Amino acid sequence: MSTKRVMLKKRLILASNSPRRIALLKSLGYQFDIMPHHIEERGYDNDLPTTLVQRLAFLKASAVAKRVDNAIIVSADTIVLHNKNIFGKPKDTHDARRILSILSDSEHDVVSGVCVIEAPLKKKLLRTAQTHIKMKRITEEEIEMYIGSGEPMDKAGAYAIQGIGRKFIEKIDGSYSNAVGLPLEILQEMLSNF
Repeated sequence: MSTKRVMLKKRLILASNSPRRIALLKSLGYQFDIMPHHIEERGYDNDLPTTLVQRLAFLKASAVAKRVDNAIIVSADTIVLHNKNIFGKPKDTHDARRILSILSDSEHDVVSGVCVIEAPLKKKLLRTAQTHIKMKRITEEEIEMYIGSGEPMDKAGAYAIQGIGRKFIEKIDGSYSNAVGLPLEILQEMLSNF
């Protein structure tokens, strides 16, 4: 992708300190500041997947919007959906092992909600992206080695498609950047409205 810098009329803020989201937003060429949101990402398990990710993305952006003036805030939330079960980040290594065992040799969707809020005008846009993933069969030994790497612990679905976890992926249908955690195609379209 181009490294050309893109300027918006207002300060751009990413409401996340996720290295993956930071790298993805940089790849679009925007100059931006990083301001973590500090909201609890659990407790909405009864929502539909698209409602859940949009709500969490909105709460993240809103939390940052309350702390700044004259800025455009970008936030996202990503989950893994497998047979109507929602998987976020694993709670611990036992949970990571359980999630990876369930996803092994099956198909699932990576669902992201993206929110862009303009402060102080409160103009907001919410969108959702979905990427379909077919995962290879993962042996117990491979799961243990992968957990030992530490990579699964802060990733929705307990794996990173852009990291070591890519070796477990058989097929991807849809946005790769969404599977990483920030659907750039949708975000670029949303930012063009500002």
